[in-house]
Amino acid sequence: MKIDEINWKILQMLQENARVALKDLAKEVGLSSPTVAERIQKMEDAGVIESYNTKVNLDKLGYSLGVYITIKIRFGQTQRFEEFILTVPEISECHKLTGRDCMLLRGVVRDPKHLEELNVRLAVYGELTTSLILNSVMDGKIYCEHF
Repeated sequence: MKIDEINWKILQMLQENARVALKDLAKEVGLSSPTVAERIQKMEDAGVIESYNTKVNLDKLGYSLGVYITIKIRFGQTQRFEEFILTVPEISECHKLTGRDCMLLRGVVRDPKHLEELNVRLAVYGELTTSLILNSVMDGKIYCEHF
């Protein structure tokens, strides 16, 4: 599927606010609402747009500390770790890496004690490095080269 400048703009606006009114999208990109709706449908059908999500303010729910954790998994533990991590509610992302560490995790905890408890559960599988997220400068930007 061809993604032109207009589609990139539509994608950017949908990422900023997935509930943006179709008429506002159309006005911003200079097309009619039905044309924009057709473009969105085509991007959905092609799998370019996979889903629409709600961004939750976890701080307001008591989870004030964001963390990144890398883990160097012990030999023979990768499969068990992959099964285990799916059951850990504090972890929202898990990525396999190249290099020294095997996995990169992103999650949230209530406080330092909660982080310590999480690290104890994870450390069964390997050596951890934990970093606290101080602030997010950018979160969820589309990475692309414009044509």
